[in-house]
Amino acid sequence: MRGSYRELLLVLAAAASASVAVALARHRHVRLNSLRESENQFRTLAETASDAIITIDENSRIVLVNHAATRMFGYAREEMVGAELTMLMPASLRHRHRAGFARYRGTGRRNISWESISVAGLRKDGHEIPLEISFGEFTAGNRRFFTGIARDVTERRRAADALRRSGEERLAELERVRRRIATDLHDEVGSSLTRISLLSEVVRRQVEGDASLVGRLASIADLSRELVDAMSDIVWAINPSKDHLSDLSERMRHFVSDVCTARQINLRFQTPSAECDLAVGANIRREVFLIFKEAVSNMVRHSGCSDAELEFRVDADQLVLRVSDNGHGFDVSVARAGHGLRSMAQRTEALGGHLDVLSQPGDGTTLTFVIPVTDGVQSPHEYAVAEP
Repeated sequence: MRGSYRELLLVLAAAASASVAVALARHRHVRLNSLRESENQFRTLAETASDAIITIDENSRIVLVNHAATRMFGYAREEMVGAELTMLMPASLRHRHRAGFARYRGTGRRNISWESISVAGLRKDGHEIPLEISFGEFTAGNRRFFTGIARDVTERRRAADALRRSGEERLAELERVRRRIATDLHDEVGSSLTRISLLSEVVRRQVEGDASLVGRLASIADLSRELVDAMSDIVWAINPSKDHLSDLSERMRHFVSDVCTARQINLRFQTPSAECDLAVGANIRREVFLIFKEAVSNMVRHSGCSDAELEFRVDADQLVLRVSDNGHGFDVSVARAGHGLRSMAQRTEALGGHLDVLSQPGDGTTLTFVIPVTDGVQSPHEYAVAEP
């Protein structure tokens, strides 16, 4: 009886072991099928992808490529698998890749981002192609693998180059138009206004006995001269040959010198040195000069000063204009709402800058205009009208 019981236990143990073995085999079979299905899905996705997909092992040997990669680089799959990844790089990049890859495997530190790297690739026929590559890393069976997804950006580069050339051509045409307008205004309109001013002055002298007529002719002469001055500013502003900081400084100096000499005001004016000359767009030249003219005109008309000190400089990434006088000054809290200060402040703010006003009754006035360089300077065409 005891022997039969022992035999029964052995049979049950054997049956249980068999059941466990069957269950394990079934589970293993399910896992293998799942892995095969996942692998098939991955291969299907990889083969149908429009971007090149290349996987390498920790020795930088290619273990997998998709159809897009063979088409992009011109190799057969058999030529690529097992070869070193450097076969797809220009000679100048191979040493850098090997050194960087070895450093990453040893330290785990990345020197560059692994997303959207711009680098050159090398086709089998020797032609280089511009690529945009993203990398990833994974582990399988205690082995490290690295996958890169590469996109040929040749057409994108061509489109960008074509757009750049088109922009350059438009800018060149714009400069030609600006020169033509400046010449026409100077030669035609400017000369005609000058003739009107001169003729009205001649007629005024011939009819000196008629006071009312003399007054009207004097008004015509004055208005013509004002228009000539305004036309001169317009011609200067749109002339592309004047798109430099030195031209702006020179025009400022001429204007303030004439005005201060006429009013017998002692003038000191400091401008940037020749080494600080920068390209300045037409719009910012015009706006800064108008701000300058209004500041100087207000000083001459209203300050009652005998001395004026002006400074125009480049300070890091800013243009700084300071207009200071020893006149009778004013209460800033009262005068800030005036049209003159408001107009200058609005023009300065439109250029991304700000105006500081320092004044008090009996102690002169200092206006400081600060304008960011990046908002207008260094744009002569501006015009208002791979390692791991």
